[in-house]
Amino acid sequence: MALYGLKILPLLWYKELTSTLIKFGLKPILSTNYLYTNRRLIIFFYIDNITILFTKKDLLRLEEFKAKLLHQYKICALGDL
Repeated sequence: MALYGLKILPLLWYKELTSTLIKFGLKPILSTNYLYTNRRLIIFFYIDNITILFTKKDLLRLEEFKAKLLHQYKICALGDL
């Protein structure tokens, strides 16, 4: 799905991504539209940029989450911030 060109596409992508995050067991942080958590990972996204916060002890959970995300979408992991 291309995010650029039609005005409705960012909204469709938002609905698609949030649906996927919920399917993966994350819940929205109240009063935000862009923060999701499962108490081990915190996911922040803005349009097509996704940032994942985690502690070192949850590195395995991060790798599992990234594998699921890569299976669902064609994405590029750019590494650490």
